[in-house]
Amino acid sequence: MKDQLLISISSVHGSRQYTIGKLLRRYFVIIVMLLGALTLATAIFVNYLLNQVDKHHQQQLSLEQHTQQLLADITSLESHRANLEEELAVRSDEIYMATSRLGEIEQALGLEQDSSQNLDQRLDTATINSAVRSTMLQMIPSGSPLEFRYRSSRFGNRTHPIHGNQRHHRGVDLAANRGTPIYAPADGVVESVRPSNGGYGNMLKIRHAFGFATLYAHLHEFKVTAGTFVEKGQLIATVGNTGASTAPHLHYEVHFLERPINPQAFMDWDTSNFDHVFTQERSIQWDSLVSMLETKVSNQLLLSSHKAAPSTEVSD
Repeated sequence: MKDQLLISISSVHGSRQYTIGKLLRRYFVIIVMLLGALTLATAIFVNYLLNQVDKHHQQQLSLEQHTQQLLADITSLESHRANLEEELAVRSDEIYMATSRLGEIEQALGLEQDSSQNLDQRLDTATINSAVRSTMLQMIPSGSPLEFRYRSSRFGNRTHPIHGNQRHHRGVDLAANRGTPIYAPADGVVESVRPSNGGYGNMLKIRHAFGFATLYAHLHEFKVTAGTFVEKGQLIATVGNTGASTAPHLHYEVHFLERPINPQAFMDWDTSNFDHVFTQERSIQWDSLVSMLETKVSNQLLLSSHKAAPSTEVSD
């Protein structure tokens, strides 16, 4: 009886007893142990699967959030791209208009369009040329110093209206009413103011840049004094009939290096016919003057561009 297991099962119908042998009992214990191990392994595996499911769920949420962020970034980039395209279209129109306008300026300045130059180089060339012209027209006598009725006498040899003999006329006579305002044809400084009743009568002389000077005779009233700096277009005197004069008019002279030259070429000189004075007055070395001014303007333009460029600070 020692190697046998007795199992007693009671019910309303009575009791029943079962006897299990030693070998069968071992099998039973082994089966129970296997079932326990299987249950434990199943529980571990299920727990692993649950952890994996949770991990994948978290990854899915992260991917969804990343996807939403990418979609938002794409939307933002699309909007930025649309803005850039719109801005590019505007800039393209501006460049086209600027190029067209630059072409008109080059044509007005008499410049040939150089295909080897980019827009900046063409703009610099036009800027230099325009600055040179502006400087020359501002500092060298140009245009008429007054509104006159007609030119009563030209530059050169003529019969003197009072003495009747042939004399060299050093300027032009411009007929105008007494008191007609006279304006400076260029920037300069008043060199002399001379009241007189003979010869040139009341006379005024202005010293300009680059060796030029202008003289005004037979004046009625002076509006400036000697040593006064004047600018182009400033009132300097009025027309009179003083000195050796038969009627109110302005005797106007232009000098270069103290030598009188024909004022008419300078009176006809303006932005619309800038090269006119160069062809009419060939005694002046215009090329060297233009070259000097171009160099100065170019250096000033280069200096301005360097000043406008942001400086980079170097720290130790």
